[in-house]
Amino acid sequence: MALIRTAEDRHRFVLTNHHIVLDGWSLPILLGELFASYYGQRLPAAVPYRRFATWLAGRERTVARIVWREVFAGFDNPTLVGPPDRFGLGQRGVASFRVPEQTTRAVSELARSRHTTVNTVLQAAWAQVLMWLTGQHDVAFGAVVSGRPAEVAGAESMVGLLINTVPVRVTITPATTTTDLLDQLQKTHHHTLEHQHLALNEIHRVTGHARLFDTVFVYENYPTDAAALSGTDGLAITEITNRDYYHYPLAVQALPGRELDLHVQFRADVFDAADIETLIERFQLALVSMTTDPTRRLSSADAQDGGKHARPYRSSNDALPAQPAPTAVSASEHLDDGGGYPAPATLVEQILTGIYTQVLGVDRVGVDESFFDLGGDSLAAMRAVAAINAALDTHLAVTVLFEAPSVRRLSQRLGEHVYPVDEVPAVSPAGDL
Repeated sequence: MALIRTAEDRHRFVLTNHHIVLDGWSLPILLGELFASYYGQRLPAAVPYRRFATWLAGRERTVARIVWREVFAGFDNPTLVGPPDRFGLGQRGVASFRVPEQTTRAVSELARSRHTTVNTVLQAAWAQVLMWLTGQHDVAFGAVVSGRPAEVAGAESMVGLLINTVPVRVTITPATTTTDLLDQLQKTHHHTLEHQHLALNEIHRVTGHARLFDTVFVYENYPTDAAALSGTDGLAITEITNRDYYHYPLAVQALPGRELDLHVQFRADVFDAADIETLIERFQLALVSMTTDPTRRLSSADAQDGGKHARPYRSSNDALPAQPAPTAVSASEHLDDGGGYPAPATLVEQILTGIYTQVLGVDRVGVDESFFDLGGDSLAAMRAVAAINAALDTHLAVTVLFEAPSVRRLSQRLGEHVYPVDEVPAVSPAGDL
C-alpha cells in the first residue's frame, strides 16, 4: 500500500495485490474495511476463507466432468486469435469505450423481455464478434464467474480468490435469431451452473483440447461505490480505478452504468489501436442489431450491413508501415516474374501485391493467388484492408477481401482507373497517388 500526496488536501491511495490473494469482488470489501478502520470503527471478525476452500474440496466432480464434456461434444476447432505462446508475455495495450445510453437501456430491456441477464446479452454480442473475426460459426470464449455459492455462509463478504474462468460455447446457423441465441446461452448457463467450480484446466482435459479459447469477456457487476467509503469528517473518496492484467491476447471487461463502460486489454503485437476500435464498433453494431429486431436472423443482419462497419478506420496520418514505391517493370514481365508467379500488370495490382507480401510475411505473391490460401486469416485481412484503404484512399470493407481474395480480383473490385505499370509516373514512398 502507498499513500501519495498530490496536493495540500488531495491524496492518492495505491493498493497493489497479486490475484491469488483476492479477486475483484473482494476489492470493495477490503476497501470498506480499510476506511472503516481509518474512521475508528470496530470491524467484525472476518469470514474465514477456509469455508470456501473446504466447500470447494468437497464438491462432486464426476458429474461436472460429464456435463462439460457434453457441452463441448463435437467442438472441433478452438477459437484462437493470438499466437501459440499462451502466457502472453510482451507489451500490452488498454483502450476504453462507452456504449451510448440509448443502446445500454435497450440492452437492459432486451434482457428483461427475454427473462435473462445483461451479461447474457453482452455474451451473445461478443460471440458474433468472434465469429466475424475468426470466420468460425462454432466459437468459444472465457467468462469469469464469481464463485461465491449461496450455501457458503458469509461468501458475499469473504476476501480471497473465489472466481473461476469457464468456457462459453456458442453456435450460430443461418437460421439463428437473437432470441434463439439468447435462449441457447441461457440454457447452457443453467446446464453448467452447478458445475462452474470445476477448474479450467480440468475442463480442457475432459473436452480433449489443450485450449478452447484465448479471449475472455468479463461482466463486472460487483459494487464499487466511492461515496459509500467517504467519511463525515471531510474525507471524500472522489474516484476508484482498477487496473489488472490478463494473459489472454484479448480481454474485454464490461462495467454497468448509465452508459456501459468497456475496457479492452490486448496484446500489442497481435492487435493495434485501430483493430480494437473496429472490434468494439462491431460489438456495438451487434448490440444495436439485436435490440432493434430480436426476431431477425443474425445472418441476414450481417448481409444487410454489407460489412461497412467492419472496416478498420484509419487516417492517412496513422502509423502504418510505409509502402515501398512501386518499381516499374517492362511489359514483357507482366505475365511472369521469372519464378512462375504471375506479375502485377497495373499500379494498383503492384501496390496490393506489396501489401499482401508485407502482411502475410511471404516473399512473393502471384496476382491470382488467394490471400487466405497464402496463410491469411480474419485478423490479417483486417490489417491488409487497413493498409489498402490508407494507400489507395479507399473505403473497403473487410468482407470484400473474402469475396475477392486475389490481387487481380480485388483490383477489379476496386473499380478505379488503373495504368499499366510501365506507364505510371513516379510514386512517392508514402504511397501518395
